[in-house]
Amino acid sequence: MTGEAASAKPKKPKSNWRKTLFSDRRMVVMLLLGIASGLPFAVITGTLNAWFTKYEIAIATIGVFAWSGLAYSFKFLWSPALHRTAAPFFSKMGLRRSWFIPIQGAIALCFLGFSLMNPADHFGLIALLAVVAAFLSATFDIVVDAWRIETANSPDDLDTLTTFYQGGYRSAAFIGGAGALILSDAIGWNLTLAILGVVMAITIYAAILAPEPPRPEDRVDAKVVTPMIGTFTQGWRNLVLLIVMLGWAWAFVTLGWFMYAAISSPETAKAGEFTANLGWLIVLATVGLPAFGGIWLLHARAKGLNDVKLPALPAKVQGAADSMFSAIIEPMVDVIARLKWVALLALAIILTYRFTDSVWGSFAYPFYMGNTGGALAHTATEVALASKMVGVVATIVGIVGGGILLKIIGRMPALVIAGVLAAVTNLLFYDLAMRGPVVSGAVEFLFLDDLFALFGQDVRNARLITAIMGENLAVGFASVAYVAYLSGIVNPKYAAVQYALLGSLTLLIGQLGKPALGAMIDQQGFGAAFLLVTAIGIIPVFLTLGEWYRQSRLPKAAAEPTPVAAE
Repeated sequence: MTGEAASAKPKKPKSNWRKTLFSDRRMVVMLLLGIASGLPFAVITGTLNAWFTKYEIAIATIGVFAWSGLAYSFKFLWSPALHRTAAPFFSKMGLRRSWFIPIQGAIALCFLGFSLMNPADHFGLIALLAVVAAFLSATFDIVVDAWRIETANSPDDLDTLTTFYQGGYRSAAFIGGAGALILSDAIGWNLTLAILGVVMAITIYAAILAPEPPRPEDRVDAKVVTPMIGTFTQGWRNLVLLIVMLGWAWAFVTLGWFMYAAISSPETAKAGEFTANLGWLIVLATVGLPAFGGIWLLHARAKGLNDVKLPALPAKVQGAADSMFSAIIEPMVDVIARLKWVALLALAIILTYRFTDSVWGSFAYPFYMGNTGGALAHTATEVALASKMVGVVATIVGIVGGGILLKIIGRMPALVIAGVLAAVTNLLFYDLAMRGPVVSGAVEFLFLDDLFALFGQDVRNARLITAIMGENLAVGFASVAYVAYLSGIVNPKYAAVQYALLGSLTLLIGQLGKPALGAMIDQQGFGAAFLLVTAIGIIPVFLTLGEWYRQSRLPKAAAEPTPVAAE
């Protein structure tokens, strides 16, 4: 190579985050969209429960209300419908941007609707509005993720956009969590919720600023992916999809019916009986049917079975059915085809591993702020400091520590240890429910009472902060280990839909168990519930031990967790 040619070699531009922040409007847009995405989740799944506790709504009723967030667990169902469709009346704004304004505006109106009611007199209407807001929020998340990925110019650019998105999302947790709690103590809940509605409306500015990304098929880096769908006959595909859709429709109607019955007639709708009688059927309908359908499709393909004869569908309907199959059935089929019988063990781990923290979230505020059943009767401001400030920092520290330990000891050992910690840290809250003898002793032994006193916190607050720190450290650690395990299962060929599907299943058992746990708290107090959650949390520990042992018996190459894309 000549000196001139060498000197002409392009240099990699240096990253300048200040220039990026102030010159690239996409970053400001991404920050605002992150806030718009995180704020409804923080309010619907957490902050409203603090409001209900103020009005002394029964814990069992709050547990049923938690089902309003089921849309977050099943948003992958309608994601194919948004893939190539612009929002009505806003289509001139573009495929992605057209959804921003109507959804953000509708969520803001939902928040304003909350502010005009009170839980004592309008709980049913609030629950209905929360269901609508959760559906809108989950839909918004789908579009934001698409915009973030499609507007990126390179992998580094995508990383930068994701960082700004996470910054906005975490900021929303402070605004809708700590900020709302502190404001509620000062100005009351109704005005606080109205302010949150105004904040949500302000984020509409992001839709005005946002550039419309190229359509997926028009991107210069678009990759042609051969789907698995063509390897299965159309009749069997449609039949399996129909059975799965009917099962899911039954599950949603059943859950909706019980949610309505429990809110309108709480004295007759028993969450414990419902979960015991129908809970396993709902899990079978939502998880088992896609899994068994996938097994049958693989069997039919391997045996060369004749296609089942079904009435032909119109072209557009068949296209929609194929999109649904690709989004719902195909990712599950891929997991089964690659992992064989181990897929059952993997599904069991996915369904149970995050149960201890996912089932607990709806009852955190009633436990911290309530005054019955062993609740702690803290003020909203005290809880904001302990849970939404110190607790968030502890979670971040846990995530960093989990990432380091993951590198040191490996994925499966970290997964087992994290499972143990996630289960046993519930005993910290059990101790608080029993007046905190152990936590108090630890606070005094470690001189944490003196440390917290320097910041104006009494011994009672020191106990709460210590317990939340311990639990959130474990949750942060568990989240890293679990995401690493889940990422190892996901096939890069189906990364987006497969991760969304498996990630949604992670929340399913916890969501379904909330009404029963709420009823138990009402009857037996928080202490018994924490013991039960701890005991259930041991189940995934044994499952992950089994998977660790299985992997240890495999040759090193075969035990490698990152999958190879199925042909």
